[in-house]
Amino acid sequence: MQRVVAGALRGRKLMTVPEGVPGLRPTAAKVREAIFGRLGDEVVEARVLDLFAGSGALSIEALSRGAIAATLFETDARVVKHLLAQLEQLSLRARTEVRRGDAVALLGRAPGAARYDLVFVDPPFATPQVFAPILVALIEHGWLAERALVVCERERVRGAAPSLVLPEQLELEASKVYGQVVVEYLRL
Repeated sequence: MQRVVAGALRGRKLMTVPEGVPGLRPTAAKVREAIFGRLGDEVVEARVLDLFAGSGALSIEALSRGAIAATLFETDARVVKHLLAQLEQLSLRARTEVRRGDAVALLGRAPGAARYDLVFVDPPFATPQVFAPILVALIEHGWLAERALVVCERERVRGAAPSLVLPEQLELEASKVYGQVVVEYLRL
């Protein structure tokens, strides 16, 4: 059973995600704790965009630690239903928006008035090819606030992860390895 690691919702249980959803893999508590330890106060008052939201654990953790709002993208209808129930249970619906659809397609449209300070890109490990079009769309369609941070989580294969191809506007700030997971922090 996963729990919120810190903040206002510390210790609250996260509902179990639906079974049988291909590629659904909640971020381990140890990795979440490391990510948010590195982010520190940068989460406070942030607007969060969570692509491939899955369990919603990253957005929920951010909201627990002081983010003001989160938008979550998810393709699977069962997972969207789960997310809505989870957010309701934690009294977070007023601070969140859940959009159903493919992240690359949803990013192909302008975001409206919202710009995001913190973006989580955590696709299923079997789809590493999505990083390049997502990073480009975030830049080209104006999704990122000034000095936004994009956190990418991906799988290490045979002890390594191929380098991300970054748009020139993004700079690799840090890369950390946690077992078979690589987390990269990209700054606008």
